[in-house]
Amino acid sequence: MVSLRLVCAPGEADAISAELWEAGTAGIRELQEGNSVVLIAGFEEEVDGLAASLQRFQAEWESEEDTDWTLATKLAWPGRLVGERIFLAPLWNEEPTPADRVRVIHNPGLASGTGEHPCTQLALEALEKSVSPGAIVADIGTGSGILAISALRLGAKFTVAIDTDEASLQTARENFELNQLSADLAAGSADCIASDCMDILVANISGSVLVAIADELIRVMKNNATLILTGFPESELAALQSVFGHGDVSALNEWRCLSLHLS
Repeated sequence: MVSLRLVCAPGEADAISAELWEAGTAGIRELQEGNSVVLIAGFEEEVDGLAASLQRFQAEWESEEDTDWTLATKLAWPGRLVGERIFLAPLWNEEPTPADRVRVIHNPGLASGTGEHPCTQLALEALEKSVSPGAIVADIGTGSGILAISALRLGAKFTVAIDTDEASLQTARENFELNQLSADLAAGSADCIASDCMDILVANISGSVLVAIADELIRVMKNNATLILTGFPESELAALQSVFGHGDVSALNEWRCLSLHLS
């Protein structure tokens, strides 16, 4: 048994963990080291090219003995409170759902996002402020489906989860099943949605992509709808505001979320 040790910023841990799961890790330990995060991923044997592809994170192979990787993974992924109403629970979590919160189950072993990334948390907090009973919601670039699932748990009548990546859609489908919810999934982007039909649209994508598909995002929204945009750092906020307009801005580390009402 060997392990791959690397060091990254807190905001990078989620994406790197997904890459490690895709590479076949048996489990991941996450440690805090000053302002950085140390990830230690266990493997049966060294994976060709993996350390080199992650060399910018000081990735190094080390020998590993007697580590219970299943236990290590569970310890690294406890239940997480997000905002005021959401409880993100890994599938093995047996804690009762805290009072006044909705339970969103996910499998951290699947790629496409685990809810740990600051942008995901910002989007979840914006959703819980925006979703009202009966709302129709679109999640563009759904990844793991956590945002679409949370919208339903918060009272949305219908959500459609859309992504251009088929592997992400399969991950989202599995997470929907863990939550015993029907999955309304579509391959593509906002261009596959009819005009003027969404009460809320959330998109956790890079700033450049959000700008590129701005017309399509706006086209599908009803009057007085809510648009929730994240996936970009503070340095890109002004560019997003110049295209979409000004609204409420929330922040976590260097990441930003822009929520605005379209009239």
